[in-house]
Amino acid sequence: MGGGGGLVWRDGEQPLDAWIEWVHRCLVGDGGFRVVGDVQWPDQPYGRELHAGLDATGLAHVFRDAGVAALYVSTTRGPELSSPTVEIMPVPVGLPGPPLLRAQAEPGGSVQLGAPVRSCAELDAWLTQLSPLLPEPVPARGGSEAPFARPLAGGLLGRPDGIWVCLDTLESRLGRLGDPTSVVSLLSTAGRLAGDTALIRDPRVVEETAVGNVHELAEFLAALERAWSPGGVPDGSPFTGLGIWARSGVVGSGSRVRVVRIEYGSARLSIARSRTPELRAEGAATELAIWARPLLDPAVHATAYAGRRRALIKWLERLERAVFGAPARWSVSGGRDEEVPAGPLDASGLGQWLHDRFPQQRVSAGLVTADALQLDDLLTATGRLTVTAHRA
Repeated sequence: MGGGGGLVWRDGEQPLDAWIEWVHRCLVGDGGFRVVGDVQWPDQPYGRELHAGLDATGLAHVFRDAGVAALYVSTTRGPELSSPTVEIMPVPVGLPGPPLLRAQAEPGGSVQLGAPVRSCAELDAWLTQLSPLLPEPVPARGGSEAPFARPLAGGLLGRPDGIWVCLDTLESRLGRLGDPTSVVSLLSTAGRLAGDTALIRDPRVVEETAVGNVHELAEFLAALERAWSPGGVPDGSPFTGLGIWARSGVVGSGSRVRVVRIEYGSARLSIARSRTPELRAEGAATELAIWARPLLDPAVHATAYAGRRRALIKWLERLERAVFGAPARWSVSGGRDEEVPAGPLDASGLGQWLHDRFPQQRVSAGLVTADALQLDDLLTATGRLTVTAHRA
């Protein structure tokens, strides 16, 4: 059942002793809390141990004496899957810096912060057991026991501004060397996490898919749309019924598409290509048909040499039609001490500027959203320039 005390405590909302006891029951189990504080930079950047073996009442007394008004539970993956970390820390106020006090404990409560997830069924089981931490229980959806192409590991990261559900490769979580290899991450709040977990329950969300043409990409997007449309896919989906012509629309040899992350209901897709920089697209998961539709146009996957001005301008105009269905206004920003166009440009003006400034560079689309388009960053001697288009 859900209905837990929540991973953030604020003075006046509930008794501090009861909240810490709830944290202990769910995430710690046996053992007491160790309190670290007295941070002094640079001599003592990690602080020193102030108390050890405290129960909920003793820890509440320490935080009250320190005048703490808000606390949150910080959890991390830890160095290995079997050793996540649990800390209770003050919610940051003002400038960033180390917490004055933090309480540490060895995890071992009723909720598993990390676990292997080798199939949709195991992913469902791990997600539903997170329910005691949330106001509403995570609904059990079942799922296939067919193994994923790569075994995964789930991890829960508590932060003052939200909760991360991370799915990494299991291989990277079983060793101590290097950072975890992320597959997909979900950022949400305690109040909406139970519902948002539905967005990562489909195999297409947690696995890479090879795509060589627009037809194969459309099949992937259609599967995502079905997974992300709780009320059913609306009529007229752009990802179905494309016909045989779509097979001729090249995405790129060796291309692989995947969901990178979902933040508060907004999803980001990545298309990794062997000879062209990564192409990203993002927008509300429930509005996939709006912001991912341009990915079906071969112009979005093509490139153009800035040295060929006429061909470059034609490609920019095709990009505008693919994303906006109409001409766009372009702007250039970034860099240090760089001369950039002062005002918005049309495709012809941008093409001329790119031709003059970067005649040897190949230009490609980098990011597509519902209302904007970015080209891949342009490297200069002093930094990067970003070229962005909006509907005119």
